[in-house]
Formats: sequence, C-alpha cells, structure tokens
Amino acid sequence: MTNQKKIPITALTGFLGSGKTTLLNHILENNHGLKIGVVVNDYGDINIDSQLVAGQTDKMLELTNGCICCSMENMELDEAIGQFAYPGTPIDYIVIEASGLAEPADLAVTLRDAMGSKTRLDSIVAVLDAANLEHNAETNTTALQQIEYSDFVIINKIDLVESTKVDLIKQLITGINERARIFTAVKGQIDVRLLLDQNLRLEAAKEEHSHEHHQHLHESYSTVSFKSDKPLDPVKFQTFVNEQLPVEIYRAKGFVDLGNKGHRRKYIFQLVGKRAELTWSDWGEEKPMTQLVFIGKDFDKENIERLLDDCIDKKPNEFDPDKQVVLPKRER
Repeated sequence: MTNQKKIPITALTGFLGSGKTTLLNHILENNHGLKIGVVVNDYGDINIDSQLVAGQTDKMLELTNGCICCSMENMELDEAIGQFAYPGTPIDYIVIEASGLAEPADLAVTLRDAMGSKTRLDSIVAVLDAANLEHNAETNTTALQQIEYSDFVIINKIDLVESTKVDLIKQLITGINERARIFTAVKGQIDVRLLLDQNLRLEAAKEEHSHEHHQHLHESYSTVSFKSDKPLDPVKFQTFVNEQLPVEIYRAKGFVDLGNKGHRRKYIFQLVGKRAELTWSDWGEEKPMTQLVFIGKDFDKENIERLLDDCIDKKPNEFDPDKQVVLPKRER
C-alpha cells in the first residue's frame, strides 16, 4: 500500500489490424479534459488523426487537445514513460499503444518494472478483430495470450460478423480469462470513461439520484453508489472484493473507512476488471465515510448494496492488533 498519487497507465494490445489505432484516436478525441501522454513504438506505425496534430519536436508529437505523443523509436519504455511522469507534469494519464506482435507476458512484466514511484498500471486492454480472430489465433498464439493478460477485452468490428459469432468469441474469451470484462464495438467506439480511470466516477456518488448523470453514460451501462458513515469490516470487505463481485462490474472506485482496524486511515479503492487495489491517505478534516461507485452492465444493484451492507463492521471496537487484517493488492 502507498499514500502517493501516481499517474495511471493503460496499455492497448491487440493483433495487427485489430483496431488499436482507431481506438487510440477515439480516446484522444474524447478525453473528457484529461491531458494524455501517448507512448507508441514509432510515429510511422501509427496514424494519429491529422486533426489532432499541432506540431512535432525530436521526441514529441504535440496534439491540439493538450495531449502529447512520444515515440519509443530511440528509447526504452521506462524512458518514454519518464517523458510524462515527473514532478509538476501536466499529464493526467498515460496510454501505451503496444505493437501488435508484443508478447503479452513480457509487456505486463515490463510495465511493472517501469512503473517506479510516479506511475501505476491501471489496465491492459486487448482489442480483437471479430472478423479475423480465428485466423489470427491459428497463425500466432500471441492473439490468445493477449486475452489472457488483459483486464478488458474489446471485440471490435462486430458489424462485419453475425451476432452468433460474437457470442462464440465471448465464450472463447471467458474460457481463456473468465474474469476479463468484455465490450463490443464498431470502429473502436466505446465510452472512454469505462476504459480510463477518471474522477468522473466519483461524481456519481454526489449525483446518485440525478437523472442527468445517468444520461452521461451510455444507456446500456449502469452505476450504483454506496455510502456508509459506519466503518467496514476488513475481512468482509476483502471477501466481497475477491469472491462476491460479479464480472458484470467493470470498474469501481471510491473511499473506504475501516475504522480502528484500518488504523483510521482513508483507503482509496480501485477495481479495474479483475484487479483491485487499495492505497491509503489521511482523512484530514474530512469525516471518515465509505463512498463507493460501481460501473457495469446488467448487474443486480440491490444485491451489490446488500453485500456492502453486510460488510459494515458489527463490532468495530473489538480490535486485536495482533489479528488485524490488511487488504492486499490483488495482482494479475
């Protein structure tokens, strides 16, 4: 656990021609005010929309929306990330567009080694070409390995295939990575807020009864908010996160109060696909309170609320420091 704010990183993977570049352009055009640093293998391999390009220096491609693109052509990944992750950086988020032939396991390890104290891996997103997935899988095992190491899988180009094939692809994905969250898309068109970690999710906690908020997300996605001024039991909350959350929940974010059993710290909770993380801070002048927001599709809101109600600590004052529970980070 740590109390240091880090820049989140999302890595886009996918076989050649799957639509990673199209998705990247979509993210940049719909960045919701985030200043994004983009790392690519080589400018020559990626077609950043001409409407986004403002100018180019030796190592950087400046974009009109405040984002910056960095080429890895002459540098290592950690050096490229360092172009954006430094004290006082204006960058809010980093997106890495990996080569279509990048080995997924190596990429995951490399990203963790390159993280350091200034960044954190938010998610790995695999983009699949619905029309050519079978061919890609037959010719190169990398296409399937990218599913195995992903948090989110986007079945792209679904307009080119029958719906029955999309269902078969979903079954394939679940067979390889049962906890991966699955999206479908045409030309990479997906609500960016489902892919990138943003404070916009926390706004749902303030507007949980606001119809206006729900219009901001695509109508097929749902949010549920939970608040409690009573501390949660660490063991029960850990069980909820690791065993009870349905795969229909794509992301979750918020603050958790574990009371005395959590050393009275303010815990920042983030769930990305199947990975959960807790970092800690101090409450300061704030009143300790658990505030959580969950985003997903076709999940039972009332069940989520019931499960969280069950997490409320019934005996918050019965605390043995020798038996304290500290929630671990869930690793891939």
